[in-house]
Amino acid sequence: MDLALNIICFGAGALSLYLTAYLKVKGKNKALLEDNQKLEEEKQKVIAKYRAETEEIIKQHTLDIERRKFQYEDKRAQFSKYFSLLDEFQNKCNSILIERFQLIMKEFLSEYLVNDDSVKRQATVKYNENIQILVFELNEEYLKVKTEQNSIRLIASPKMDSLLDELEIVTKGATESSIKMLNVMSTEEYWADTSIITPYLENSTACGHAVQSSYNALKEQMKLELHEI
Repeated sequence: MDLALNIICFGAGALSLYLTAYLKVKGKNKALLEDNQKLEEEKQKVIAKYRAETEEIIKQHTLDIERRKFQYEDKRAQFSKYFSLLDEFQNKCNSILIERFQLIMKEFLSEYLVNDDSVKRQATVKYNENIQILVFELNEEYLKVKTEQNSIRLIASPKMDSLLDELEIVTKGATESSIKMLNVMSTEEYWADTSIITPYLENSTACGHAVQSSYNALKEQMKLELHEI
């Protein structure tokens, strides 16, 4: 009887120890599962936050690329239009000087060389009127360039703005130099001594070189600013 009771008591004690140990382990496992669940939730939150931040960065980067692409295309179009108008103006100047002026001078000489002061005066007046018409046409052409130039100034850097001023100044100087030379060619002094045109011609040539140099500097600056977008 005592032996059976001892066995029962021992078994009950062992079972109690097992249950206690089991419950402790189960409690630890439950805590670990809860910790793992919390860690997983935190991990998912971090992943979601990182994904959202990454998507936002990609979105902003894409928008920035599109914005810069638009700026590049817009500037390139404006610069191209400006130089196209400037080239048209220069071609117009060359056309007037080579074609129209030759006709005006031919008509002028046909009357001026007549030995009649009255006819000479009329020829000079008509010559000056024709020159003024040419100047007016050139001013009309340059007004197109000027208008486009003002549009470019709205997006121009200080450096480009300065180069636009320089080009405008030398272009105006070249035009005035050419007009002075054309006016001299209608005077009696010129036909008495054609060598007096030399300094005017030299000044006009120098002005032409200044215009070309300014033109090239502006073009290079525009290329640089497009590259920096």
